[in-house]
Amino acid sequence: MRKIALLLAGFGLFAATAVAQEDNTTYSDSGFGIDTKKFRFGAYLAPTMSWMRSTSKTNDDKTYNIANDGSKVGFTYGLMAEYYFQDNYAIVSGLQMNMGGGKMSMSRASNVPAKNTIQTASFDYNVSLLEIPVAIKLRTDPISNFRFFGQAGVTLGFRVARKAAYDLTYYNDNEQLITVSQDKDKIGSRGALNPGFAPVNFQMNLGAGVEYPLTDKLAAYAGIFFNNGFLPDMTNPQNFELYDKGQAISVNNDFRDGNTRFNNFALRIGIFF
Repeated sequence: MRKIALLLAGFGLFAATAVAQEDNTTYSDSGFGIDTKKFRFGAYLAPTMSWMRSTSKTNDDKTYNIANDGSKVGFTYGLMAEYYFQDNYAIVSGLQMNMGGGKMSMSRASNVPAKNTIQTASFDYNVSLLEIPVAIKLRTDPISNFRFFGQAGVTLGFRVARKAAYDLTYYNDNEQLITVSQDKDKIGSRGALNPGFAPVNFQMNLGAGVEYPLTDKLAAYAGIFFNNGFLPDMTNPQNFELYDKGQAISVNNDFRDGNTRFNNFALRIGIFF
């Protein structure tokens, strides 16, 4: 028992010494305490320019031509945490809300009338995602108290809201061409197993910027970030519930948008504390 007690006491003394040494470790030559913390937390706001992009110009069976129809201004806000495992190298994560969207258009390759078939369509999407980014950050030593940084990683997003306005033409049961215009509203899916919007979204994130200590407890930073969606297919319009003056319309399952990805540029302005 005495040996075990001595061993535990020695281990406790070693752990306390290690923690004390870690607390006294500095990671820069700056005189500001915020620049010497191994753990840092921050908050930010970022206006964004977002868009949706199809990975192909047609759907798989080439019955519809697909194009990006415009971008949208949105914004992102969130909290982040940094852990410096070396002087200028950190693991970055956090929690953020990304609100953006994009515009997509589709047109049928054939002009031959066909029952319950969409001929042309244009969608104006608004999407909100709750995101968890994970990245590696590299920063420079202080240059007149400024630090420049770059980071790269991935972001997992969970869809929390989606709306769309749309204009389309379609052939009804009598092969008459009908025009539909729907204001921005929540857009539903035909079934739980066939969602119109992907429930999750994966993006690659790249960023660069500068930070500057304001006091011994605060530092400001700004940067530009690019988020590139790479999977899954963001929208599946063949599964949308579409309406004409409040009445659901039936459309062919060939109506697709060619694997749409969600991308944005963000200009972040934030603070570390």
